[in-house]
Amino acid sequence: VMAVITMRTFSIGDYVVFATMLAVSTIIGLYFAIRDRRKKNTEEYLLAGRSMSPFPVAFSLSVSFMSAVTVLGTPVEVYRFGTMYAWLMIGMLIALTVTAEVFIPVFYNMGLTTVYEYLEKRFNRAVRLTATFLFMVQTILYGGIVIYAPSLALSSVTGFNLWLSVVSTGAVCILYSCLGGLKGVIWTDALQAVVMLVGFISILIQGSIKLGGFANAWNLSKMGGRIEFANFDPDPRVRHSVWSLTVGGSVFVAGLYAVNQSQVQRYLSCRSAKDAKIAALLNWFGLVFLNSLAIMTGIVLYAYYKDCDPLTTGQVKMRDALLPVMVLEIFKDNPGMPGVFLSSIFSGSLSTVSTAITALASVTVHDFLKPIFPWTEKTYAYISMGLVIFYGLLLILFAYLASKLGAILQAAISILGLLGGPLVGLFSIGILFPFVNSIGALCGVVVGIAMNVWVFVGSKSYPPPAKFANALPLSCAVSSNLVANSSQAMTTTAFGQLINTTTLSPVLATTRPPVADLYAMSYMYYSAFGFCFVILVGVIVSLATG
Repeated sequence: VMAVITMRTFSIGDYVVFATMLAVSTIIGLYFAIRDRRKKNTEEYLLAGRSMSPFPVAFSLSVSFMSAVTVLGTPVEVYRFGTMYAWLMIGMLIALTVTAEVFIPVFYNMGLTTVYEYLEKRFNRAVRLTATFLFMVQTILYGGIVIYAPSLALSSVTGFNLWLSVVSTGAVCILYSCLGGLKGVIWTDALQAVVMLVGFISILIQGSIKLGGFANAWNLSKMGGRIEFANFDPDPRVRHSVWSLTVGGSVFVAGLYAVNQSQVQRYLSCRSAKDAKIAALLNWFGLVFLNSLAIMTGIVLYAYYKDCDPLTTGQVKMRDALLPVMVLEIFKDNPGMPGVFLSSIFSGSLSTVSTAITALASVTVHDFLKPIFPWTEKTYAYISMGLVIFYGLLLILFAYLASKLGAILQAAISILGLLGGPLVGLFSIGILFPFVNSIGALCGVVVGIAMNVWVFVGSKSYPPPAKFANALPLSCAVSSNLVANSSQAMTTTAFGQLINTTTLSPVLATTRPPVADLYAMSYMYYSAFGFCFVILVGVIVSLATG
């Protein structure tokens, strides 16, 4: 494999393929805008008239989880740490089964428009607005990163103009989400799912050909220690073990799929509760398929660079840029193919961002405006459109802030990733513990989030010892002096793949207080940790005040 990476750029053909994908997305939005133009109400616009069938909804659920950060980040996870990550699929299965059996029937049968409405009916308005507010802040910050991170990775290796890609992503998203409403978003997601599949499969085929077959790539990865599925170490400090990914992972995934407005609005758009359940479970197969392809791509990525890691030699500055670099190399004689990959990365972004702005418009209308202003449905449909544009522009602004305040924003995002578990806890005590009151619920959420933030901040002051990270060695025969750097512990926080911030842990403090062992807890357990405190505090406070 080439020792020197030349800065390859996209050809005209690649840009044509990419532009076509953006155009088709816009056309889908236009189609629904024209078709449903007579039905001007928020139910139609924000909930697709509760008329969707399970298949497009399932597709949509899968791709909005697979953001561009995941498309670029999952293969790199395998490249750095091996295939243990695959166990998260079992965590997903547990989370989605509970979502389908416990949460969906409650939310659907209450005829909710936003998931936070449930909290007002069960507790009071304060609890509802607290949850809505947390969701909004989280989604706005996350959306900005989802637009910015892939654009940055691409521009760093391909010379693809950074702000051109940020603004085009944002603009196309605003266009089809604004025009087509949730129906437009869901059908565009289905298109983007197909684009992502084609992207991964073409990389797998071409990469395997270059490496003499996938079996050979697998063997090379096995020799490099990348193929590992049996780490049953019960120590909660181990970054990825079967337990952290299935037990911790299930609460983490529930935070995204059970109680997050972005996904719940898709269940509510189905024809019946039964269809919504089917969509949630079909979505699991979609997630398994997409994640398996991403993991296999990681195996090919490792095998391709096993003799010389471009990060070690400093040819690639960003971890997220590894996959684009390989793609441009393996397809250097196939103009148009890197364009397919480009489209699949941006499909990841578009689906996540369009989901975010529709969900934000929905909660603004239903949780904040409707209870106060008695305007007509038609007025609200137009207001929803205006809000979609507003939030789209806001996310582009946050993408700009992400470029200026990288580290600060990433810290904010990681802390917000800690909200998922406590929110699952809040809805769970509402549904499962009839005696819990609103005081208990509020105290529980506050304590749950506080505990999570405390552990997270602690883990930054006392990073976990390298032995728990299981970072695997990378080599480069050419420049052995650089190899030493790559053996430092890596921690990749992937809250909902929120953002792959990778921090090199500094030389460990000589004296670690006993509490540092708590801080060393695997990031996969944060959600479950917060969740447990919400339940515990919520029950105790309710019994005390009941």
